[in-house]
Amino acid sequence: MKVAFIGLGNMGLPMSKNLVKANYEVYGLNRSKGREQLFAEAGGKTGYSLPELARIADVMMTCLPFPADVEEVFLGSDGIVANGHAGQILIDFSTVSPDLNHKIEKEAAKKGIEFLDAPVSGGNFGAESGTLSIMVGGKKEVFHKVYPLFEVLGKQIYHTGPVGSGTIIKLINQYMVGVHTQAASEAFIIGEKMGIDGPLMFDILNASYAQSRIFERHYTNFIAQNQFQAGFALKLLFKDLTLVQKMAEDNDINLPVGKPITSLFQQAKESSHGDKDMSAMVLYVKELQK
Repeated sequence: MKVAFIGLGNMGLPMSKNLVKANYEVYGLNRSKGREQLFAEAGGKTGYSLPELARIADVMMTCLPFPADVEEVFLGSDGIVANGHAGQILIDFSTVSPDLNHKIEKEAAKKGIEFLDAPVSGGNFGAESGTLSIMVGGKKEVFHKVYPLFEVLGKQIYHTGPVGSGTIIKLINQYMVGVHTQAASEAFIIGEKMGIDGPLMFDILNASYAQSRIFERHYTNFIAQNQFQAGFALKLLFKDLTLVQKMAEDNDINLPVGKPITSLFQQAKESSHGDKDMSAMVLYVKELQK
């Protein structure tokens, strides 16, 4: 089985490297050639164009930051579907919209190509350790064909239903991540302003009903270390929240909390913190106190 992995970023590079470690024949492609070099050093194959990979690969995987990137890679004139072949399986790990999932599925089906939307949760830490949660929408028989690949990448692997269903669940997940991130940021600012010891507050809240994986992630790996190099960039969480809002509006769902939080994330993205980790929302909230 020849596997091509498009997008060797913070998530894609460790995911593709784990496939190499599992002895799969993996071809990597990335806009930044420095990332391709890191992949090659880990035993991956590089030096191929997207059309070339689409012609030779049995399974094409993508992990890309923005919907426009996903649409271009799959449906552009030099993209995967235009150059792919019958029997091929396409797997998109990106977080996009269910509408885009359906659009790719429809075009792929015209050439006898199968498509799965398979967004992931667990961040770069989960990508590196191979413990991601993977939410897979698509035909069950196709899901089972590539299940061994998913087993290399994740520990919680779910078939969620038809194409687009994995993305819907992922967007709900991201909505809750955004809400938890905002709540945690404001909580830390309240504690700081009121003179409460930060580590003590974390220990107490982390053992109480306020506990969440986001709260623990943000404090332990970023806030307590006073370092905010992106594991998952704030601007990407804002992108996901806008996708949630669009999905909600298209389906007449009112999100009273979602709209103001999305607006706050937009402001933070447009500040100096957009490229930092999403936990840097605490820095933006702190600036709002001035």
